[in-house]
Amino acid sequence: MTQARFFQVALFFPFAAWCLALLVFSLLNRESNSFILNNLYDAYRVFLPYFIFAALTWKLAARKPYRMLVLMAFVIPIIWGFFFTLCYIGHSYFKEGVIDWKVLCIMNFWATVAAYLFEVIPYVILLAFKNDFKSEFPV
Repeated sequence: MTQARFFQVALFFPFAAWCLALLVFSLLNRESNSFILNNLYDAYRVFLPYFIFAALTWKLAARKPYRMLVLMAFVIPIIWGFFFTLCYIGHSYFKEGVIDWKVLCIMNFWATVAAYLFEVIPYVILLAFKNDFKSEFPV
């Protein structure tokens, strides 16, 4: 696996972690299947924009050298925060007809923080095993 491919695959880590957390929470609290399905459906507001964003980032990260991937790892969570906020503005305005700027600023902040937290694990793996991954570019 190349460094760029690992970076691309790591984009789906937040979704996988959320699904696993939902499953564990549901099993520990003996929730019904409808609870799981409702949470999966309600998450579309976050994961639909995330999948669009991940697809764009996947394309952007293709065949990039290691240094560019590290730079992208620090910039992409900030861009995700703004992208998520824009998507939520559209959702709020069309569904409810109201835009609460305080809530949007708070959501932007937490979306960025969550993106950094979810990116730490793949980044550490990429950093620790950078020599174990195949490089697409000769060093």
